[in-house]
Amino acid sequence: MDVLTDLLQRSRARGAAFSHSTAHGAWGVRFPVGAQLAIHGILGGEAFAWTDDAGTSRHVLAGDIVLVRGSAEHFMAHSPGAETVSFLGHPSVGPPGGAQRMVFGEGPGSSTTFFCGAYTFVGDLCAGLLAGLPELTVVRPRSGSSLRATLDVFAGELLDDAPGQQALLDSLLDVVLVQALREQLAADVHAAPAWFRAMDDPTVGSALRAVHAEPARNWTVADLAAEASVSRAVLARRFTALLGVAPLAYVTDWRMALAREQLREGATSLAAIARSLGYASEFSFAAAFKRHHRMPPGRWRTASRRQAAGLASV
Repeated sequence: MDVLTDLLQRSRARGAAFSHSTAHGAWGVRFPVGAQLAIHGILGGEAFAWTDDAGTSRHVLAGDIVLVRGSAEHFMAHSPGAETVSFLGHPSVGPPGGAQRMVFGEGPGSSTTFFCGAYTFVGDLCAGLLAGLPELTVVRPRSGSSLRATLDVFAGELLDDAPGQQALLDSLLDVVLVQALREQLAADVHAAPAWFRAMDDPTVGSALRAVHAEPARNWTVADLAAEASVSRAVLARRFTALLGVAPLAYVTDWRMALAREQLREGATSLAAIARSLGYASEFSFAAAFKRHHRMPPGRWRTASRRQAAGLASV
């Protein structure tokens, strides 16, 4: 179990491909703040993309993926700073149940085609992953990249009105996201989360995969060292150097992150959460949670519900 897969699956990342657009001549589109992560794929032509806070635009070409964290309004157009129209409410057509098709711009000139999608994430498991991305990221696939092949399949499916189109597009969008994240994190490895860099380390990567595969196991440093086929001292030294925490501290941090997700869901008892995370009893889990968060899990759950209710009423 690699960490990226575990984060995306446990945070129940939900994406949808919701439009296929063609832009002609002079054009510009203003996308609203909304999803935690917006994704745009340039299938043909070229464009410029920017956010209201970025200051400079990025030139994007056919085959590029644009990722935008949801904290800012963002724009795409035929030239930097061009006049834009709102994406929301723009007239669209499309097959029933399929991706909506939109047309922007007017006048002579080359055309640009692109698709748009959006992602939401439950809880905060992916918060560190998203925070490690620039506000606007342009992922340019390497030559021979599997991402290029996926985009070709995606583009073909967009034009196919066969039954089940939307379900297939949404599944392909998941593939595009994972491949784009892999390429971006690998291309800017110094800005990537520590766990991503550590995954490539033969010693620490083995220990990380073991923890994420079995978070409830009663891990010891000796157990993790055995997974990596090294001594306890080597594992502890290498793990701490790459991740900034000791191996068992990482295990506890991850268990607490999983506990928070279950507490947010609301229905799971403390005893069941304790069992799922490998604690001997509800009381040992509650004590560990209080040490980590400075409040008992029941009080944390109540505070989390109040906060969620407050955000929903805004």
